[in-house]
Amino acid sequence: MKTNILTVKSLLIYAAGVMLTATLSDCTSTSNLKKSGTTPTSTTKNVISRAQNPTNYAITASAVGGVAGSIIEKYMDKQVVQLTQSVSGIAQVERFGEGIKITFNSGVLFKSDFSYALSPDPQPILQQLANSLATYKDTEILIAGHTDNVGTAKQNQLFSEKRAESLADFLQFNGVAQLRMVIQGFGEYTPKVSNGTENGRRQNQRIELGIVANQALKAQAKKEAADASVSKK
Repeated sequence: MKTNILTVKSLLIYAAGVMLTATLSDCTSTSNLKKSGTTPTSTTKNVISRAQNPTNYAITASAVGGVAGSIIEKYMDKQVVQLTQSVSGIAQVERFGEGIKITFNSGVLFKSDFSYALSPDPQPILQQLANSLATYKDTEILIAGHTDNVGTAKQNQLFSEKRAESLADFLQFNGVAQLRMVIQGFGEYTPKVSNGTENGRRQNQRIELGIVANQALKAQAKKEAADASVSKK
């Protein structure tokens, strides 16, 4: 899957770009430029705080605020209803700021703890997810892979990327435009909970989707906000 990250500046060039260089311990991020055949000219060390949630940060960083932000929130309110119905039983859907966050436990999505191939069981539900994302096309989607701390950091980083890529490939195959998606692996460095128990490690093995407004939706929301302001005068 070839994903052009230049088309999603509102999501990762600011959000993940700033975030990944600002705060994680010794983790090198692999961008999707590799998948498109372009080799990055330099390697950036990510220093994200372990307490930092990258998906939440990306959604927050993409916000426009004000009346325009309220218009975007209404768009997301409509989508979240359909998304919740689409993935009921296998994912948690949250409205967050001006975006939407979806969290999948990897144990539900993949064939085993050691696989990045999607299990057949959730695929009908994931097709519904793809349909919803395709319907609400004025958004960009961060697909973020996370692991527990079993194995080496390098192995977990690659594993998180491969799992995120598997879901992105499935969504693309089922109608979600590839240019809307950004794939990012965070390895073992962004746990939700402690890795000290088996249950905790399973919670940390997850895929998160961050859904935010694209530039067209932001421009339209700003125009509507400006028109509303003029009409009040």
